[in-house]
Amino acid sequence: MKFPLMFITCLAHFFLLILLSTTAFAKASGTYPASIVELTIPSYGKRMSGLAYLAKGAGPHPTIVLLHGYPGNEKNLDVAQAMRSRGWTVIFFHYRGAWGSEGEFSFRGAERDVQQVLAYLRDGKNAADLRINRNNISLVGHSMGGHMAIAGILDNPGVKCSVAYDGANLGAGGLGFFKEQQSAELWRSYSDTLFMLSGWSGAKAEGEIRQYGQKLDLVKRAANINGRPVLLIAANTEVIPIDQHIMPLKAALQASPNSRVSYRLIEDDHSFSSSRAELIDATASFLNNQCR
Repeated sequence: MKFPLMFITCLAHFFLLILLSTTAFAKASGTYPASIVELTIPSYGKRMSGLAYLAKGAGPHPTIVLLHGYPGNEKNLDVAQAMRSRGWTVIFFHYRGAWGSEGEFSFRGAERDVQQVLAYLRDGKNAADLRINRNNISLVGHSMGGHMAIAGILDNPGVKCSVAYDGANLGAGGLGFFKEQQSAELWRSYSDTLFMLSGWSGAKAEGEIRQYGQKLDLVKRAANINGRPVLLIAANTEVIPIDQHIMPLKAALQASPNSRVSYRLIEDDHSFSSSRAELIDATASFLNNQCR
């Protein structure tokens, strides 16, 4: 059955009017429903794609920056949805050179990207538009994103808390995953397959770690925590060896004055595939009790 063009045009205008009226009513009535907003976040002249999972209500809301791993197949967006339902706004983004964000990927570049996102969220207009509490921003990251979550709080005194899910320390022992030959070969070959990371390769991964491993080592920065709460959740797999990556960082953070480091072991795979509810509950309990 064919409809006249005039009818289709009028129908489209009608539905657009309903949509605009509903949005205007929500703002006018102060209901501020939960929603998702697309973001374009600048970082050193490049554009990074992102999403804001806005919590219900006028806010300002405590906010989480959710950091994906290497390359970011597991995005933990169930965590974003769950924390939003608990009153947190959650920001998710892709580092420069990752998954379509402009520029070329690198580990140190990703650390800088986290700081650029924090600056973006603390901008007065952006914070107002997103209903963010600029004084209550925490970081949650998985795997390499766990490294970024800890680096982010150690490099920025304005971050309130950090949570690392089976987090790597890219500079562990100065050489990270390239310290041992077998691990180095695995990382080189795996990195060569990561076409979603622009300008990246196994050789570049190894070169960056060998050149900047000492600066990437989180243990060397642990004293910067200054008593802020950190939660380390380990999965106990060969992907991120606990004894090389997590336990030395835990000890270094606990050695700092006024330490507030929490640790939890969840026996599962690296992505916590069978323990999502437990992972979310642990995250929510920690953030709501210590970081709200």
